[in-house]
Amino acid sequence: MEHPDTVSTEAATYTATVDSAETKSSRVSNPTKEAWILDSLKKRREEFLSKQQIQAFVGTWNVNGKPPPKESLRSWLGFVPDGVVELEKLPELVVLGFQELDVRAEAFVYNNSIKDMEWTEAVESSMGPARSSLIKMATKQLIGMFIMVYVRADMVAHVGNIQTSSVGCGIMGVMGNKGAVAVRMTIRDTPVCFVCSHLAHEATQVDRRNAQFHDLCKRLIFSGNNTAYPDPLTPSGKIIGSGSADGERAHTVFDHSYIVWLGDLNYRLAIDTGDMSEILARGEHRSLLGLDQLQIVRMNKQAFDGFEEGKIEFAPTYKYVVGTSDYDSKRRPAWCDRVLWWTRPGCEDGISCQEYTAVGEICTSDHKPVRSQLLVDVWQADAERRHSVYLEVLRELDRYENECIPTARLNETTVDFGQVFFGRMVRRRLQLDNVGQVPLEFSFTPTPNRQSVTPAWLKISPSSGMLLPGQHAGLEFTVMVDERTSELLNTRVEEMDDILVLHLKRGRDYFIQVQGAYQVSVFGMSLDVLVHCKSAVRSMTRADFERCLESGQFSVPKCMWTLIDFLSQYGLDRGLSLFDYAGDRMLGRRVREWLDLDEPLDPAAILQWPEETPEPADISRMSLTDQTLVPSMVSDFDMQHAPSTAEALERLSLSPWAARTPRPDEAVQRQDSDSDVDEQIYRPASLTMDMWTGNPLPESIAARSTLPHDAGVDTVASCLIELLRSLPEPLIPEPLFAACIEAGGISRAAALEALEVLAPGNLNVLVYLLAFLREVVERGAASAARIARVFSRALLRPPADHTLTDNESANAQSFIMFLLRSHGQI
Repeated sequence: MEHPDTVSTEAATYTATVDSAETKSSRVSNPTKEAWILDSLKKRREEFLSKQQIQAFVGTWNVNGKPPPKESLRSWLGFVPDGVVELEKLPELVVLGFQELDVRAEAFVYNNSIKDMEWTEAVESSMGPARSSLIKMATKQLIGMFIMVYVRADMVAHVGNIQTSSVGCGIMGVMGNKGAVAVRMTIRDTPVCFVCSHLAHEATQVDRRNAQFHDLCKRLIFSGNNTAYPDPLTPSGKIIGSGSADGERAHTVFDHSYIVWLGDLNYRLAIDTGDMSEILARGEHRSLLGLDQLQIVRMNKQAFDGFEEGKIEFAPTYKYVVGTSDYDSKRRPAWCDRVLWWTRPGCEDGISCQEYTAVGEICTSDHKPVRSQLLVDVWQADAERRHSVYLEVLRELDRYENECIPTARLNETTVDFGQVFFGRMVRRRLQLDNVGQVPLEFSFTPTPNRQSVTPAWLKISPSSGMLLPGQHAGLEFTVMVDERTSELLNTRVEEMDDILVLHLKRGRDYFIQVQGAYQVSVFGMSLDVLVHCKSAVRSMTRADFERCLESGQFSVPKCMWTLIDFLSQYGLDRGLSLFDYAGDRMLGRRVREWLDLDEPLDPAAILQWPEETPEPADISRMSLTDQTLVPSMVSDFDMQHAPSTAEALERLSLSPWAARTPRPDEAVQRQDSDSDVDEQIYRPASLTMDMWTGNPLPESIAARSTLPHDAGVDTVASCLIELLRSLPEPLIPEPLFAACIEAGGISRAAALEALEVLAPGNLNVLVYLLAFLREVVERGAASAARIARVFSRALLRPPADHTLTDNESANAQSFIMFLLRSHGQI
């Protein structure tokens, strides 16, 4: 038996030798030149390319593990003549693919099969006298999948570079019960790939079939040894787009001019339409094509994107009662067996379908065999003339490079972003034109004063590229100031004013000035600076900041006190909804402006209650010099004095709850409106009411949606969270992140121990914030679990190169829950 992994020895007798007239010298590997060269070759392709149209017969059949039928397969092999064989009437290519050729258990276990020979004999005997005119070029088998490729005798000399490949993607993603076998070859100078596949069979496994298609496209590869680069435009040894020698580059299925994909793809009807016997009996099967899963996934670009298929006018090919042409009433009929094709850019309309049908009279399987007659355009290159044109193109390029200097034109040399605010993206565009006679390579380069191409707050797209003569490109400049880039801008140490260098390879440099009026903000300002600021930061100069840092400091940043004071008065008596809503974006900008300008928040402008503005809670508004910001929570909290680490930890350690992780039977579950998972709110199991409010918690999202909320209060709450997130260094610095996450999975005592090394200033602000958050929970404005979820993200920031896991996220929330468990005065 012929080994399925080898190219047919019959083909070896006829295969033409590789043309060695073109040497592998003068290789073009500079990618900046390749596009221009290839474009020039395309414009002159008629000088060295001639086109020929050939016929390809493609058949596919899932034989259901059955032996070949006793009768001839001529009804499937539609090209077999009844009388004398006329060579020119036979198709130049015959490609046959089988699935479920061998379904024996030992075939799966030992990855071997013995049934390919009997099916090969059945096919060749059915060819009759045409067999002597068809040369078997290649076969490939993987358990039940089997592909055979025959070439008409007079075409064999024009076929070469034959290779085979196979990939299993069935059980465990690798077994050969599902997968594909493939054959690639070069016909004249046109590379073609044939793929026979068998995909997942369950009707509902659409996503799995899509995934298997993409997996096969990646894993079906062919060796680069002794193969030509798949483009008839390119002389061998002059590899456009790869920069490597022929023998060094492996090919995928898409590295060909054409792909013909056949097989039992197993796509079914998208929905169960019930009993379809009457529809099929009336021959109205075409009304079901709109439900065909393969057409749907192609339309949605989920799989087989860019593939084409002949018009389906035949009945579904599956599932039949074996031995009959009657459908199995237990299964939905479907067009499982298909033939599709793909053409690479530049070869559009290179394949057309002359016939696409199923053969109903063959009844040995539960599938009907399918055949397709294709017309395929193939190209023959005059190797000598192609090489000559290629050299002419190179000489033309050399002349341009030697005689011309790249020249560009910018429509502007200044990029002005106007006013720039923290967290707001601003874009500007310039146009770069190639006004020279040669391809232009450009890139932005660092300046002597800066190692990077741009300041940290600026991005350019594209930062490099190539333009052909007469082409232009839009350069997009994007400014985005965030917590990573704001610190120097916010203290006026750095101004938004810089010079960029646009360099042309082998040409001159162009200088572009970028400038903007950055609006200094408390957002993005470091905590050390915030606690020293006693007036509007927007109007402060660099000298003002230097003097400010040498003066006394508040215990808590004034802007944070302003936000918390507002929320204490207006946000604690509206039910369990604080920190649940994002607020209004435009109103949030106004609140930021008030904070940056050191202006008091205007309740009349912020609050948007349905009726007139309600009276604030029974908490008087106090200045920064007052010592009772929130009576029940932070009495004796001195804004002018930062307590020691020991004092702050002592205040945090007062708690009515045991310093341990609660048992699972002590957990009460509640689902937040913005979460797909249940949050765990730990309380003693004996409590049926919220221990901090005395009110029952809402039991569902619907109940939560009835809670009152106000866009103004929500906006101020969002600003508080954004203020914490905008700190260049988080309130709990990144070096403590790992210890705090670990402590969150242990106990409250471990959490307090993790904070022992926290700087006194940071700890003082943390204590003040926790005092407010505890008041929020006690007044029933938000659950402790909700506070932990929101503020764990704001207070515990992972390092930039670290992705937070689900377990770490849970520990972070537990850490905040531990800190909230204090009692009495904080």
